[in-house]
Amino acid sequence: MAVTLDPQLEALQKGGPSFISEPTLKNGSIKAFYEENGYFVLPEALSKTELQELNDEALRICKGERGIFDGLLDFSEEDSDDDILSRYLCIHFPHKMSDIMTKYLATSKMVDVLTQVIGPDVKCMQSMLFIKSKGKPGQAWHQDEDFIPTRDRSLTGGWIALDDATIENGCLWVIPGSHKHGVLWPLEAQEDDRFDCTDESQGFPYTDADAIPVEVKAGSIVFFNGYTLHRSFPNRAQSGYRRVLVNHYMSASSLLPWRLPEPNEYMAIADYRDIVMIAGKDPYFWKTTQDIAKPMVRPTGEGGCEKWGSRARKKAAEEAAKASNSDTVMG
Repeated sequence: MAVTLDPQLEALQKGGPSFISEPTLKNGSIKAFYEENGYFVLPEALSKTELQELNDEALRICKGERGIFDGLLDFSEEDSDDDILSRYLCIHFPHKMSDIMTKYLATSKMVDVLTQVIGPDVKCMQSMLFIKSKGKPGQAWHQDEDFIPTRDRSLTGGWIALDDATIENGCLWVIPGSHKHGVLWPLEAQEDDRFDCTDESQGFPYTDADAIPVEVKAGSIVFFNGYTLHRSFPNRAQSGYRRVLVNHYMSASSLLPWRLPEPNEYMAIADYRDIVMIAGKDPYFWKTTQDIAKPMVRPTGEGGCEKWGSRARKKAAEEAAKASNSDTVMG
């Protein structure tokens, strides 16, 4: 989608909302609001003590105190905590190495909302720890079902704000109601330096004017549908962070084809089983769970994006074609 004005800068020039944009339920139904808008905000669901626990744990992870993971960066004794944190944008699967992160997959308030919008049986398959310091990029328009495909379209993100999330520091922006199409719009590589290496959704019937910023206080949780178009902008604040723990959930009754079929297995029954049950019963308990995902650092775009998204797939295809041509010539 062509961008003529930067909505973040435009909002800041106008002063932006002078309030934290937490929707008021007109009919008292969380599910009704979520189904109509594709998102819902639960204000200040975590206490200051809980937020401190999560932020302290984030630092331990970045220091390697919870284990070595792909992309872990070295640091020296001279580095401050801010020096260490500011080098990271996003760490995938922190719950795989931290009991504290695992605990926050299923707080009582989180589960209460999830069972209303998904159903009684809920499983979690992913967590992401965002540490967006000054100058770090946002993420272009996308839908989470592009990356985590559920059979029943029940994917739901639980976006826990560990700091106040504002327009200035790169809060979430959503297009209300965009999930209703039930369409996954085409993804293409983008080279906008406001965003990280993730591909961008294209061709959807909305403009920037349809998007709203979701400013929330620390401890609030933003729930959003896997088909809801959303993005974020860079952290343009002069100091501080926009830290977020994002967990992804779905109905435990649905298969999760987040892997290729195993030998002698139909594509239709492929089921990713590296999950954590957070509510109800697991109808597929007999499959047992697996340990598949490994914690890793997401590239920020600094130094190029050749190893991420469509760029990586394109490069791999080119190398495969080159190797095939070489074999043909030699043969």
